[in-house]
Amino acid sequence: MMKLPFFLPRAARLAACAGLALALGACGGDGGASSGGASPPAPKTDTLSGTAATGAAVANATVTVVNAAGTAATGKSGADGRYSVTIESAPPYLLKVSTGSGTVLYSFAAAAGTTNITPLTTLALHDAGGKKPLAALFEGWKTARLAGDAVTAAAKRVNANFAALYTARGVDPKTFDFFTRGFAADGKGFDAVLDGVSISLSCSTTSCSETIKVGESVYTYDFSISVAGISFSGGGTSSTIPAGSKWELTVRGSANGVPFEQTIGNIEFGAVPASADGAQQVVQQYGGISGGVSGRGVSLSYSYSDLSTSYEGCGGCGVGSTIVLKSKGSVSVSGTASGITIPPTTTRFDYTYTYKRTS
Repeated sequence: MMKLPFFLPRAARLAACAGLALALGACGGDGGASSGGASPPAPKTDTLSGTAATGAAVANATVTVVNAAGTAATGKSGADGRYSVTIESAPPYLLKVSTGSGTVLYSFAAAAGTTNITPLTTLALHDAGGKKPLAALFEGWKTARLAGDAVTAAAKRVNANFAALYTARGVDPKTFDFFTRGFAADGKGFDAVLDGVSISLSCSTTSCSETIKVGESVYTYDFSISVAGISFSGGGTSSTIPAGSKWELTVRGSANGVPFEQTIGNIEFGAVPASADGAQQVVQQYGGISGGVSGRGVSLSYSYSDLSTSYEGCGGCGVGSTIVLKSKGSVSVSGTASGITIPPTTTRFDYTYTYKRTS
């Protein structure tokens, strides 16, 4: 069975505490809360996170996301190029970030989760959009959007064109989905692929042309290349965790739209989830979990529901490889805290656990 980074009862307690904090916040203020009816529910949100990189991290840059309703949200990338943006739920999403040199990179997300922003995501959208200016696509996303299938097909063509470079850097072009597969901007693996290719687009008001180099050689991109054998199964549903390896865990996500992030280092190999086997059983086993939390003036009960998980393995798991586990659902909380009655409160959470092998 898949090993989760925390026991789910503990995860439920953490989510419950997040709900408790939100509930307590609702009890604060000027004391003028009305008993005449419940507040309207907060709009559902999605969180997009990933790495913005050209090989080097796109550090301390503004990432802008626009949803299908035309609503935009922004966030800042860190020194490592990692970003997280929470936006009102209305997929699909288009993303952009400007590099230090002024080049704008674009990406696409069909749903919440991991979405990287790189020259290769930009090239795939250039292809999927018929070589039309991506800036205009971004501005008009509310009324004219790309289909997810078209983006996926274009991404496969990217892998087919650069298959030799992928293989030389230890990345499988048949399975690596560079839009959604987690990676670090550390010069290894897929990031080394980015280091080995340069892509620039020159645009008029209606169309763009591309100039591509692999290493120092100009490359003529084949927009009709065969993609036979490319399945985009990511890292698969299992990972080979080398004995003695060390890992770092970064947890990112949100509870009712409130962002959360924590990194834990020096994790032993035995604590790293090696397989997605039994994921559905985990959902079934813990999908209706309930319990209680008490202590220090707090007594509350929680009910954990609507749990879903996904797992993206790292295959042979060399140094720098990542495993991505996603978990989302809701937890309902009620009880008392410091004599204050906490009305039933439901918190939706969406967390991504990224394990990175460090040695």
